[in-house]
Amino acid sequence: MILLAVWVTLPDATTLKAGELACTQSDEAGRFDSEFAYAEEWLNRREAFALDPVSLPLTRARFRAMNLEPPLGVFDDALPDDWGRKLIIRARNLPRRAQSAPHLLRELADHGLGMGALIFARPDRGRLIRDVRAAVDLDALYQAAERFESGAADAPDELQKLFAAGSSPGGARPKVLVSDATGEWIAKFPSRQRDGRFDVVGLEAVGLDLAAASGIDVPEHRLDCLGERGRRALLVRRFDVVAGGGRRHMISLRTLCKERAGAYAQSYSELAQAVRSVSSAPQEDVDRLFKQMVFNAAFGNTDDHLKNFWMLHDAAGYRLSEAFDLLPDVGERGEHCLAFEYERLSPTRSQLIAVARRWGVAGATTMIDTVLEATATFAAVANAHAVPGSNIVELGSDLDRRARQLAG
Repeated sequence: MILLAVWVTLPDATTLKAGELACTQSDEAGRFDSEFAYAEEWLNRREAFALDPVSLPLTRARFRAMNLEPPLGVFDDALPDDWGRKLIIRARNLPRRAQSAPHLLRELADHGLGMGALIFARPDRGRLIRDVRAAVDLDALYQAAERFESGAADAPDELQKLFAAGSSPGGARPKVLVSDATGEWIAKFPSRQRDGRFDVVGLEAVGLDLAAASGIDVPEHRLDCLGERGRRALLVRRFDVVAGGGRRHMISLRTLCKERAGAYAQSYSELAQAVRSVSSAPQEDVDRLFKQMVFNAAFGNTDDHLKNFWMLHDAAGYRLSEAFDLLPDVGERGEHCLAFEYERLSPTRSQLIAVARRWGVAGATTMIDTVLEATATFAAVANAHAVPGSNIVELGSDLDRRARQLAG
């Protein structure tokens, strides 16, 4: 049995125990039973809130699941995806029987690591204090990440530094958490294995700039050079960290839609319904989601899966997070993860306007035109970010095709 205390760091930096998570050892197929109950002290606090407003209401019930599937998906949200999980396993030298989600949470617990407000601890530990992240050598971390990705045998101290910085963020590409005099950032590195012929780091910076020009809320971001290697890192300000060391609780739309591993919501309309059901400003957030959907359609962001949409908790309740992970179709998928009406192919203007009517979004045509004006500057913005000309030509043709479908 693996037993973990679940703590929450509030925006004022206070850390409170919210409950306990218990998991059995995994069987040969990797299955385990899990159970969560809120702590009485959390239930009695004025500041308390449901860690998952859909599946984990503030009651004295015991919530049970197979693995960390619904209703306990919010705890799986606290783990990284492919890159970070591999890093935890290798850095902590975990055998196969100790590579399930509760084991990985326990490894993060021992070091006070993790994104969002949740922090896990062994039950015999007292009140937790969040890790204080020191300034780091970004180029050294990139070199360590590059060696790790290639399967090179890293020095133990180098691997532990990479574990401390890179075992929390989600996603499939290498990234680390870093600090500087201006605050807390996620640093995204190039990937030799995944990026192929595309400058993914530069293109993501372009996507964030074009989204901002479209009137979409995006995090502050910048490109930093990595030593003399001719490569760059994209630094994106963390939206889960607030001034003074406080945190905002995060929950993915995959969890709010009660999706299980390998099964995802079918359409943006299902996403909008989930946002409307939990947001403290439902129509405002649905309008923001609509604009982001239009941008994904125009920019060719086909990696629009449910873990690329999050809700954040603040004093007023849950709100849709800023947009992130905005890339053109570098994977050459053609199809989006989510359907716009009934298809996953790039939509037409009339399809998006029909969606806006169903969602109660006013001013949809203006939103579409504003996005098109912004994405029409793709080549100029990409040039300004030193994206290779071959990338601009190849991806620009797809953006032109999409723009024609969306034009009035």
